[in-house]
Amino acid sequence: MSWRGARPVLLVLAVVATLGVFGWYMISGNDSGDDQTTSAAPTPAPTESVLTADPSSEAPAPEPTTEPTETPRVTECEDENTRFNADGTQGDSLLPDCGQTPVTKQQQQTDGLSLACGGDYPVILYKSTTTGAKTSICGRDAVGDRFRVVVKPQGGDAVDLPGEYDWRRDVYVAEAGGTRYELHAVDGSLHVTRDGQTRVQDSKDWISLDNETDDL
Repeated sequence: MSWRGARPVLLVLAVVATLGVFGWYMISGNDSGDDQTTSAAPTPAPTESVLTADPSSEAPAPEPTTEPTETPRVTECEDENTRFNADGTQGDSLLPDCGQTPVTKQQQQTDGLSLACGGDYPVILYKSTTTGAKTSICGRDAVGDRFRVVVKPQGGDAVDLPGEYDWRRDVYVAEAGGTRYELHAVDGSLHVTRDGQTRVQDSKDWISLDNETDDL
């Protein structure tokens, strides 16, 4: 076959080959596009149930909280005229027991002194609480040259008595109605003598005003 006769046949084969290649390309492109589309499709997220409040039911109102009220307690019984000799220096007076008020001069004249002293004897020089009574030594001043002895037995009334001080024994002494009271300053004990019989009341708590100068 000559070149001229073979030329039309070659052209036809070239066209057929071109169309085959183009068709194969189109088929391959469509398959890959479907795969990409399929793989890119988003997966739906799981839906969560949302709780909604029921408007018909109301939440209970919180109950008001009430804090307990405490009654204030008196912790200080000290003022400018009554100072506690806690630091070892000389003070004006010992503190009266909380709740006790020193008597006025008018009250002293009618009813006598109380355990809180007052009146003409405003200074508490010494006080002791024993197993059967409370006792206060009330002085005109902190020196203690002139004083009174006030004894209040348990369940009884206070008696205001003139007193003497026995420095040899360090004892405050007072007498009334056949009863002798001796308050021993060394330990706060109260010795009560009646009808010739002495009973010793040991002290549960005692304190003395430091009003003596140490010359040693």
